[in-house]
Amino acid sequence: MKPKLLFFLAVSAASWLSAAGQEFAWQAQLAPVTQQGFHRILLPPQVTGRLQPGLEDIRVMGPNGQPVPYVLRAEVPVQYRTLFKPYQILRYTRRPGGVSELLVHNPQKRSINNISLRIGNAEVRKPVSLSGSDDQQDWYVLKEQDVLYAIKNTRSTAEVKLLDFPLSNYRYFRLQLQDSLSAPLNILQAGYYDTYSEAGKYATIPIKAITRRDSAENHTTYLRLKFGQPVYPEQVALFISAPGLYHRPGQVIVGEQKRPERRRRKRRQARLEETSVPLLLSSNAPAVLDLPRQRVEELVIQIENGDNPPLSIDSVRVRQLNRYLVAALERGQAYTLRFGNEKAKAPEYDLQFFQDSIPAHAPVLQVQHLQSVSAPKTQKQTQSSKILVWAAIALLAIGLGFMTVRLLRDMEKK
Repeated sequence: MKPKLLFFLAVSAASWLSAAGQEFAWQAQLAPVTQQGFHRILLPPQVTGRLQPGLEDIRVMGPNGQPVPYVLRAEVPVQYRTLFKPYQILRYTRRPGGVSELLVHNPQKRSINNISLRIGNAEVRKPVSLSGSDDQQDWYVLKEQDVLYAIKNTRSTAEVKLLDFPLSNYRYFRLQLQDSLSAPLNILQAGYYDTYSEAGKYATIPIKAITRRDSAENHTTYLRLKFGQPVYPEQVALFISAPGLYHRPGQVIVGEQKRPERRRRKRRQARLEETSVPLLLSSNAPAVLDLPRQRVEELVIQIENGDNPPLSIDSVRVRQLNRYLVAALERGQAYTLRFGNEKAKAPEYDLQFFQDSIPAHAPVLQVQHLQSVSAPKTQKQTQSSKILVWAAIALLAIGLGFMTVRLLRDMEKK
């Protein structure tokens, strides 16, 4: 066996193994790109259900067949944001060499105990005092004296200073600044910081079939939801119309988990352990339950009715949090998603080190025309592939052994 032939066999085997490891069972087209720049590719449940839990086995392919770098982003169930809300500044009377006055309006008479001032950077110390009024005629002291200092921000041209005072609900607040020793401050805004919660965005998972059974024997309602494909449900919501008052416990079975037997010699079938989440339905709260993210093809909802009649359930919705691939796309080009490979590893792109440079609210691009590329390999096909791999390895070993013996004989002759 010639060395060139061995080399050819080794390269062919390596290429075949590499190609087999990069096969994807599904592909989908992306909607037309109408503008240049970063886009968020929204992954629907039909795509995420055919992916690994960490979405490692998905690629964005460009028109030339080359992969396009991307970063993963996902919604969170609830996130808290802090927003600066400005008050109306009625007037700011600047009196160099005297006392300047800033008049702030609180029209709703909110009960507040601080005012945040956004001030242009200035290396200065300013004594200030604060008073309140409901008619701008009679003023009442709130803070006799305070000091604004170290108004210096290295990242911006303005700095926010917080002025605390006793809780008050005056309609007007007057801030007096001592400008007898220096020029007035450049006060840009006066307001407060409000913290609010923002719910994450969800996508509805299509339900292929729903079956219901009300058992009179154990006073339990069983709802079986079949999706027709693997999915990752993260929230289930029930819409109940009757009765008006109810309080029912129950559980949601989100999957089955295999428990391997300790005695392998007997080769017993693995037992199935149901993974369930406690459920409590009450007329005083929305019937919404968050679920652990796990790939399943069906859900079973059990509701314990006790001695009460079963609930009238109009509909059931199952949702998952939105997940995106963020990539820089070119206008007018066609892009394709390829996915579905349990052995694929997550790609490593330089884009992950530039998350701050990617806009948070890029345009959303939809997925279209989902189709199967190749049928998933059966167990017999997998075994045949393994046999071919071992046969190639054995052939390589025999060839190397033959060459070694031949080289040793040549050395003895010399």
